[in-house]
Amino acid sequence: MGPPTVRLRIQTPRGLWSMDQPPNAQKRPKYAISTKVEQVIADARSVFGFVEEDSKYTLLRGGEVLEPQRTLASYHIEDDTLLVLSVQGGNA
Repeated sequence: MGPPTVRLRIQTPRGLWSMDQPPNAQKRPKYAISTKVEQVIADARSVFGFVEEDSKYTLLRGGEVLEPQRTLASYHIEDDTLLVLSVQGGNA
């Protein structure tokens, strides 16, 4: 059956990334719980075309900043959790 997975919803400055939004996304936010937060950030950036390398991207759950090197499991994230991609600086 493979490792446990979690489906996420990621709100970005350019729209929501979910299992059905945007309709033309090349990938969906479904991850093994062992996935690192930095991978989710990289995937959300690629789906929405965020190319600014000088910007600082962070993933937030409520007011909590998720550390890029930690896994989704370490935050006990559940299906359909809404995370927010925050872009500091640059022109998102």
